[in-house]
Order: sequence, then structure tokens, then C-alpha cells
Amino acid sequence: MNIIATVGPKSIDKWIIKELVENGVETLRLNCSHFNMEDFEKVISYSKSLKNRVHILIDLSGKKVRVSEELKYIYKVYNNQEVFFCGEDYYKNLDFEMEKGKKYIPLNLTADKLRKSNIKEISMKDNTMGFKILNISNGIVRAKVLKGGIIRGGKGCNISELCNDNKELSYKDKENIKWAIENEIDIICQSFVEEREDIENIIKFIDKENNRCKKDIWAKIETPKGIENLNEILDIVDTVVIGRGDLVPESGMLNSVKLQEKAINIIKNRNKNVIIATNLLNSMKNGQLATLPEVESIYNFINLDVDGFLLAGETSIGKVPVQTVRFLKDAIDYYSVEE
Repeated sequence: MNIIATVGPKSIDKWIIKELVENGVETLRLNCSHFNMEDFEKVISYSKSLKNRVHILIDLSGKKVRVSEELKYIYKVYNNQEVFFCGEDYYKNLDFEMEKGKKYIPLNLTADKLRKSNIKEISMKDNTMGFKILNISNGIVRAKVLKGGIIRGGKGCNISELCNDNKELSYKDKENIKWAIENEIDIICQSFVEEREDIENIIKFIDKENNRCKKDIWAKIETPKGIENLNEILDIVDTVVIGRGDLVPESGMLNSVKLQEKAINIIKNRNKNVIIATNLLNSMKNGQLATLPEVESIYNFINLDVDGFLLAGETSIGKVPVQTVRFLKDAIDYYSVEE
């Protein structure tokens, strides 16, 4: 069973990567939403120096909505405060002196896309922050903070009612794919895949860049629409990652559990591979012991014949990345033994 560990600030050191691999990690994940060329190239160099063979996976940003890196400030927002979401194009022309006192938060979208959408709520940080939409006028989204926190550039957002009709690869994805080809990355995973075309665009782009380059391409499914179109996506990929961190705010907590089981059954019936990602051992991310519900969840996924698990924050920013991997490997070995 494939254990995938995301490399981040808490696991970038060579000795930690070595420990992760020795304790069962087969694949190291580089998250392009936080692309850092210097750090990523260190990981590649470290992995090549190991005795054990380890694969490198890059996870593209895809159609994920994020707070724009153009945001000039870091905001701390509180419950019942008002904030204003806007497109990058509007934000770049904003007169901050005229709008002093208002918190404007640019998203990596255009004002026109926000204008066309019937948004009712926005959530951030795996649903731990939430905003209720009060009104939308000229592409400016006025919102009330329901669950506060820290807002900075790059923070992921979930907007289920967004009119996201852009089917082209983003400039960022194209640049990251070029980098992956140049550095001989083993696996390219596209986030927020919702239809077959999302994968076809990657295949076409790789063929255009280097038609001799053959990459293993995975699809990460994180929305109800992606699960609805799963069979057509499985026609051109052999591995699907179910990204539960975004599936929950995109579909609702109760519905997400039913949807992930539906997705697993579809994938296994097609004799394809399925990887379960995020929200696996969040307790250990904080340095605590795994909880019974977390262990039960892992046990149930193993019984559903999943092919692997992807650790995200547990190994990228978690307090005990090596211990977390060791625990997951022990659980897999224990529950995979036939009685």
C-alpha cells in the first residue's frame, strides 16, 4: 500500500526525509500551491541520495480558488466583522486611501466571474473559517465573518456556487508542468479535476512540450461534480486521489462521507487505483495520539481495498511527521493481515 507524505517546513530536512522513507513512505508529494523551487530541488536531490527508491509527485494547483498573492496585508478577522472579496483585476486598481478601514480580499479570479456567480458562502482552511455573503455588487462580494481567523495570500477557498467555466490550464500549472518535465518528476497530479478535459489538457500540453516524455498522471477528485463525472475521468487515468479536505466544504460534511464511498466503489469496479487524502491523522499533526475515529476510518478504508493514503499537513507542518508515518504504516500492516 502506497504511503504518500507531503514535504513542507517540518519535513524538508534531509534526515527527516530519510526517516520518512525508511518508515514506509513510497512517494514524496510536492504541493505546487506553495511552490518553492529551491526547496523542491533539495527534496529531489535528497531523494536521489537514498538507498530506498522513492517516487516524487507534484500536485498542481488546478482550478482551486485561493486568496491572491497580490494581497498586500495579513488580516486577522473576527466573528461578525464585514469583509469584501473581489477579483485580482479590481484589487490592482483599488484606491486604498478612499477605501481605508475596509478589508478587501482579492481572489485569483476576475471581478466578472464573481459578478456572474450566485455565491451564498465562502469557506477557508478546510472549513475552519467561514463567511456569509450579504450582497454582490459590480463584482464586489460583501460578506459577514461567521468563523474568523488569519487571512493571507495563497490561502485556499471553497465556493461551491462559483461559476467556474474556465477549462484551460492556468499559467501557473503550465510552468509547474514544465518544471516537472525538466526535473524528471515521476507523477503529475491535477487538483480539482471535474471532467475528462481537465486531464486531456495536461496530456496535450506535455506532448507539445516534449512528446517523448511519458508521465504518470493522476486525478484528484474534490467536488461532487468530479465524482459525478468519475467514469469518464477513469477512461484516461489509472489513479484517483480523493481529496477529502476540499470535498467536505464543497459538498457538506454528511454528504461527503457518502460521496467518498461512492467514488471508491466506482474506482475499484473499474480496477483502478484509489488514494485517500487529507484528514487522516489530524490529531497527530498537533503532536497528540491518534483518536479512535481516525483509526476506525483507516481500518474501514483498508477494508474497502484502497491502494494508499496521502498525508498532507500531518507531515508538511505537523509536529511529529516521522511518528505519524510510522503509526500509519503499523496500522496498515496490522489491518492488512488476513485472520
